[in-house]
Amino acid sequence: MNPVQPLKDYQVLITRGKGQADGLKESIEKNGGTPLLVPLLEFTLPDHMEDVQQRFEELLTYDWIILTSQNGVDFFFKLLGNQPLKLPKIAVIGSKTQAALKRHGYKADFVPAQFVAEGFVAEFNTLLDPGARVLLAKGNLARAVIAEAINEAGAICDEVIIYHTVLPRSSEKKLVQLIKNHEIDIMTFTSSSTVNHFLQIMKSHELDTYIDRIIIACIGPIAAKTAEKHGLSVDVCPDVYTTDAMVAELIRFILKRNKKGGTFK
Repeated sequence: MNPVQPLKDYQVLITRGKGQADGLKESIEKNGGTPLLVPLLEFTLPDHMEDVQQRFEELLTYDWIILTSQNGVDFFFKLLGNQPLKLPKIAVIGSKTQAALKRHGYKADFVPAQFVAEGFVAEFNTLLDPGARVLLAKGNLARAVIAEAINEAGAICDEVIIYHTVLPRSSEKKLVQLIKNHEIDIMTFTSSSTVNHFLQIMKSHELDTYIDRIIIACIGPIAAKTAEKHGLSVDVCPDVYTTDAMVAELIRFILKRNKKGGTFK
């Protein structure tokens, strides 16, 4: 346990989906905080599988497969089945995605230095020959940045939706109660989807005025941009887009604010 415990007496909302919040939860507890787990993401298979089936039948005709998240990796191999298969080269975004791929027995052939779509394509496109075939396996809410940039560079990028991201309704009541009772000191967002689902609940229950004094931490610039576009004031956004970096930056923010004698936004 961290003897300093900079997050002591802070209740921290974790909006990550079930099964992905453990690392963030442990980091908050290690630093003395109380994690409040309210998953605002749930992941399901697509309603219609025809496109998935077609793309997977053509899998070996591609030069590259791109997987952009842990969910993407897990759903890809769930749909692929357990049979061992020599796959095309695999590109991933992020160290956690790389680790997930390794758990399934495969090594990433390319990992970008920057864990965002724009940084990924800037590096990845230098590896592609004209006409190279790329399959981007992604969730239904993922942005179109990667496919558009690859196609513009002269390669061919097909997209296939392998999972859907939805708002778990069981979390809505719990979140509304926590906000109305002023039980949240810090909110953490690890994707634009968590921000959008949070805002959806805020709007439907007219809770905007309840969150003015809550510290807001986003894992990276895309989530932060989504939050700020809708009027949220983001206090913490690390340069490295991981939960560990987000917690470290959050602690720096709190220590700096407390040194100045502040306790709220």
